[in-house]
Amino acid sequence: MSDLTTKERRKLETYFEMGSGCFLDFSNNSLAQFIAESVDIELYSDKYKIGSGSKGNRMRAIWDLEPNQLVGKLIRDIIEDDDDKKLLYPHSKDRNQELKNHCLQIATRLENSNSPVVQPIINQPQTTSTFPPVQQSVPVNRPSAVGVFPPVQQPFSQPVTQQPLVYSKPTPNKNKVFIVHGHDDLAKEQLARFVTQVGLEPIILHEQASSSKTIIEKIEKYADEVCFAIVLYTPCDQGSKIGLTEPSPRARQNVVFEHGYFIGKLGRENVTAIVKGNLEKPNDISGVVYETLDDAGAWKFKLAKEMKTSGCAIDMNRII
Repeated sequence: MSDLTTKERRKLETYFEMGSGCFLDFSNNSLAQFIAESVDIELYSDKYKIGSGSKGNRMRAIWDLEPNQLVGKLIRDIIEDDDDKKLLYPHSKDRNQELKNHCLQIATRLENSNSPVVQPIINQPQTTSTFPPVQQSVPVNRPSAVGVFPPVQQPFSQPVTQQPLVYSKPTPNKNKVFIVHGHDDLAKEQLARFVTQVGLEPIILHEQASSSKTIIEKIEKYADEVCFAIVLYTPCDQGSKIGLTEPSPRARQNVVFEHGYFIGKLGRENVTAIVKGNLEKPNDISGVVYETLDDAGAWKFKLAKEMKTSGCAIDMNRII
């Protein structure tokens, strides 16, 4: 953990405008992406959720949990990024330059700190061991009555068997829902707003930090965190069987692929497809749940029921 003093924290919180849970002019997604690129930290992981889980509180958690050098680098990167914005957008808010210099001095102190993070040592009560302590296998020469020095063997030591490492699969977050989509941004935003409305967090892949991961690596990462997946089928492509002259509307290929992936990953009961318009559906997954994105909004109640049955922490009273 960093060794920021109370006085230093007060200066940083004032400069970064953290009083109401905000953080400068960053949005949730832009701040998460910036921190991921700066220090390779996922801001919205449970590790940094304290209090309301706001941007300001999560930044305080980073200060509390991460070492001096990382915190110092992050502070400096944010201040330099804010300066760049001022150059690009002249109407950006003016900052207190004296306070900015104090914050840069804090960043320098942290970055140049060589003191390691010392973990507290917990005194454990001594217990009687079943086996004698392991001794070094070196003969000990002691004189005998007749002047001969036979080697004295050490007592038998029980070999230590190393336990195999067991991988523990991450527990899905009951508040996160993955949204698979094509090129229909309006329908995508409509789904995302609904998921947020009922108290869940929508995960849209292109809005998440890449952290130098490929697309499939990002899908695998976030698939471990969600409790449910919504697959949005929209007529974004056209295609037909060879020999047919009239192509039919189809969803994007990535939508069909990710639909199958999440069925295998989460189980069919934890995946629902929402269909907008008249389009061709994949034959291999006929029989799975498809709901129509109707103008009346009946899809909202059907989708909410599926998510609640799946175990998502959903508030049905917030559906409007």
